Amino acid sequence: MKKESNKDSSKRANLSRKLRQIDDEGDVYKQIFEHSVIPIVVHDLEMNIIKVNNSAVELFGYQRTEFLQKSIYELHTEDGLSYSADVLKKVQKMNKLSTESSFKRKDGSVFIAAVTPCKYLVGDRHIVHVYIEDITEKRKAQTELKELNSTLEAQVNKVKKQSREIKKNNQELETFGFVAAHDLKAPLTNIVALADMLNSESFTNRKSSEIYSKLKGSISVMKKTVDTLNSVIDFKTKLDQGVERLEFAKILNDVKVSISEQLEASDAQIKEDFSECPEVDYPPLHLSSIVRNLLTNAAMYKAPERPLEIEVKTTRYNKRLCLSVKDNGLGFDAEKYRGKIFGLFKRLHPKVNGVGAGLYLVKSILDAHGGKIEVESKPNEGAYFKVYLK
Repeated sequence: MKKESNKDSSKRANLSRKLRQIDDEGDVYKQIFEHSVIPIVVHDLEMNIIKVNNSAVELFGYQRTEFLQKSIYELHTEDGLSYSADVLKKVQKMNKLSTESSFKRKDGSVFIAAVTPCKYLVGDRHIVHVYIEDITEKRKAQTELKELNSTLEAQVNKVKKQSREIKKNNQELETFGFVAAHDLKAPLTNIVALADMLNSESFTNRKSSEIYSKLKGSISVMKKTVDTLNSVIDFKTKLDQGVERLEFAKILNDVKVSISEQLEASDAQIKEDFSECPEVDYPPLHLSSIVRNLLTNAAMYKAPERPLEIEVKTTRYNKRLCLSVKDNGLGFDAEKYRGKIFGLFKRLHPKVNGVGAGLYLVKSILDAHGGKIEVESKPNEGAYFKVYLK
């Protein structure tokens, strides 16, 4: 036989101390009635109390002798009296039921209880055996929870309404931007054509010729801005493009062909390493745009005193694919401009010919697909972009 451990013995001793001691030589069932943790009241069909146990005495606060001189009606609140009468009528027809009612203690305090009356026939006399469980705290907690749920539901509905309003406003702003950019394109094209029909020799004096040159410069900047806005808006409408299995080497090669003039002008040397992650499932247009904008950015911000070197690589990082593009160009203070880098029309080198839309498009693509982009850079030390694709 397995010997009882000290731990098991200790548990059994603690349990014994918590239990009521029953005298096995006495009336066991009577003792169980008296020591039950559930308050029990026994009454006849006239509602006169016949017997109560210790828990009922403790719950209501009456002495046992006081208790036995009362009727069930005297334990109820005013609100519970009529309800108690209805319960009595049901008990006369049924042997058992479950309900709830309100009671008052000797000190006047009120509580809500779950009541389970059971009818028995003792000889030729009917008696009702009633379990009374105080559920005041339970009901209070349920009420508080209901109120909290109502408040939460109201807040959720408020947030949903605000979300719908924000979405509507964004759609209106997007439509406005599209219409404005689109409507500006045609007259601006005409202005450019008209300006091209003129030349500085058409003006008779030097001052007029200088004004014309400045006008052409301003028109060129404006055209580039409007074209960029149209490109961004057009691109935003294509963010739900389907996913395909793509090879990084092929995407990079296609991009190099499409921007060959910029790469040749900057005398760029590109090193690639896709050995760790050669493929990815991604929308073709979007991956091409990410690679093209990062390479264009590197070529645009080339340091004039040294040849441009670009490293393009893929690795795995925390169950994500990381596409990195590193260059040895002009660089910038990444900490200082962290909130500006990926904004539309944000340029970190004013003297460089650009409109500040490339990195904005990259960030937009990644946001739409659950990805992210990080950058490390210092002035004159190049830039290191890490794109995490989901």
